Amino acid sequence: MELIRIRPKGQITLPLSVRKAVQADVGDYLMYEIRGNSVILRKTPVYPPANFNDGIWRLVGSAEDKEGKKDVATNKHKYLGEEP
Repeated sequence: MELIRIRPKGQITLPLSVRKAVQADVGDYLMYEIRGNSVILRKTPVYPPANFNDGIWRLVGSAEDKEGKKDVATNKHKYLGEEP
């Protein structure tokens, strides 16, 4: 177990052994979870939020579902929670 010091602005430096263990690099994101008096860190991917210009909207709704609905692409604002 290694000792890590908290700096004046609340920052810590993750030791190289920790970064290697979770394959974390500069610019990566970590999620934390507090369990009692412990902090659990996990490397996590970050995905950009969906928007109207994403190419997926050209495909979504291009085929009918089991009920014959083809409205997904034309009503994408409902699924994204945005106004048209």
